[in-house]
Amino acid sequence: MTDTAETGHPTATTTPGFFAALGATLLWSVGNVAIAGSPINGLALAFHRLWIAAIIFTAVLYATGGRLTAASFRHGWKGAVFFTADIATFYLAVKYTTLADATTISALQPALILFIAGSMFGERVRPRHIVCTVIAIVGVLAVVRGSSTSGDVTAFGEVMAVLALFAWVGYFVYSKQARQHLGTVEYLTVIMIVGVPLMLPLSLLTGQLTDQGWLSLGDYGWVFLVIALPGTGHLLINWAHNHTTITLTSLLTLLMPAISTACAAVFLDQEVTALTVIGISVVLVSLAFVIAGDARAAAIEAESAEDGPPI
Repeated sequence: MTDTAETGHPTATTTPGFFAALGATLLWSVGNVAIAGSPINGLALAFHRLWIAAIIFTAVLYATGGRLTAASFRHGWKGAVFFTADIATFYLAVKYTTLADATTISALQPALILFIAGSMFGERVRPRHIVCTVIAIVGVLAVVRGSSTSGDVTAFGEVMAVLALFAWVGYFVYSKQARQHLGTVEYLTVIMIVGVPLMLPLSLLTGQLTDQGWLSLGDYGWVFLVIALPGTGHLLINWAHNHTTITLTSLLTLLMPAISTACAAVFLDQEVTALTVIGISVVLVSLAFVIAGDARAAAIEAESAEDGPPI
């Protein structure tokens, strides 16, 4: 996995790019369970995750010959702000509502991405992307409705999940832009460093950092687990941004509610209703249709390119 910036936004998805984005989605899905199951307060967990990851990524960057410059922060600060907002709101969401609810609301991201993929990145948004996104949203609403019957859903948790949705969109957009100028590890290092001073006052003012007190060794184990799972997912997705379209990477996030909900049922004993299962199934079928359609279109375009223009 090379760590370089590239000029121009990809308008097609490569196979490595697809699997990197898919791997990121899988790691985020499992990592969500670790975030929800952690005994650490949401913002305290976010703060400790940021400062420890900042040290790790800085060490990796310099050990591999990379360096931070003023340009690193000039190109990366916007993504860092949205990333910090995302983890702050999402970490709170999973503490105050079900994991199915929080991840499904965040999975509405593709509906917003479709409005900007064409104008900002020159990607072709096809009718199947729009139709399948609408159908998937119906599935999302079914998941939310099904999870609301468990009694674990709160208005505060749902508001945090909605805010996390918009922060998630901003993070995706500005990350794709930043990757045109910054290498993967360089960009992630900027994100973590900028996130620390942003998260510190927020976690202090809400009392979540001080109320938590000193972390035990077991608590730090949870922090490192979050760094290892979702953190590696962010490494993969930011590499994939230069090797796939933002339309497809955002659509792949529709997998998260399905995987996270299943894992939450097994590891967190969160209830999964029949309506939740139906909603997740609708989301998965919609996503599969888009992926199959994109693959078929790419194969046709590749075959046409090989045949060359008519003589």
